[in-house]
Amino acid sequence: MTSKPNIETDYLSKILALDRRTSPFHPVKPRLQDQIKKERTGIKGESALIFPLKFLPGEDISIFHNPRLPDGNDYFEIDKLLLSKQYILMLEVKNWYGTLYFDGDRQVIRVGDDGREEGLPNPIIQVKLQRHRLQKWLRMYNFPHVPILYFVVISFPSTIIKPLFPRSTVPNEVIYSKSLPFHIHEQNHIYTNQVLDQRTFQQIFDRIQADHTPSKADVLKKFGISKNELIKGVFCPECAANPMKKEHNKWLCPQCHHASRSAHLQALHDYKLLIGDTITNQDAREFLRIDSSHVMKRILQKEGFPVSGKNRWQKYTLDFGDR
Repeated sequence: MTSKPNIETDYLSKILALDRRTSPFHPVKPRLQDQIKKERTGIKGESALIFPLKFLPGEDISIFHNPRLPDGNDYFEIDKLLLSKQYILMLEVKNWYGTLYFDGDRQVIRVGDDGREEGLPNPIIQVKLQRHRLQKWLRMYNFPHVPILYFVVISFPSTIIKPLFPRSTVPNEVIYSKSLPFHIHEQNHIYTNQVLDQRTFQQIFDRIQADHTPSKADVLKKFGISKNELIKGVFCPECAANPMKKEHNKWLCPQCHHASRSAHLQALHDYKLLIGDTITNQDAREFLRIDSSHVMKRILQKEGFPVSGKNRWQKYTLDFGDR
């Protein structure tokens, strides 16, 4: 049993939409594009774990990708969580490049390709805190004690790991992603006692799925952008020109003359990501740059969005399903 890995996170979807709808001359643009680069690097790093995890015995270990759980005060997120009947294994994935110098569980310094030094938070401290919060979560539901193990996984094999001083050590829990299956097999030989029966194992599995709450980042607030600053209109799916013109049952691009019947869906999806899950006819007209309320009503009704309210208070819930 396994949860589905995130190929594109909700946060990445939102900042890509914000980048698409922000002027190239906006002062926030460099910071926004830097965030996109970092998020894509993170996804690439976590994707590097998908292959080695395939070599684990699927019937014995359940894998959760990015579970975000409550501990009574707030939420905490684990990059990868592996649940077995013998133990729970937490994986903290680091997409660091260059050369990493460890001073045990204290200081970490990264030296990039340009020779610049940078102090980094020690991931051992971070994952120990995550373990404490997971223990608290298990106690909330009166689950039995389960050994909780952890590894800090360096996703890129080109990253070099060294001790900071001659007497320093690199923690044994810091490993490369390609060696992960071998380390897990070692733990299987150490932790042989079954502490969870099938019923309790299934209860923990179900509770993790039920408690998982994806983060809902407000990227407009995060980057200090007003919704009035967003670029309105429907982008051409072929050449990205904006705005496309609505003529009869099609959207026409004034630049490349591409015609589309569904180009408005991306615009409405951008609205959902950046502004909210519900939209009025007037808000939709302003965002898609359509003059006619009747045309806008036909578009929204044709997509089958759930409707609530009446007259000018009527709102459509932007539920795209599998689209």
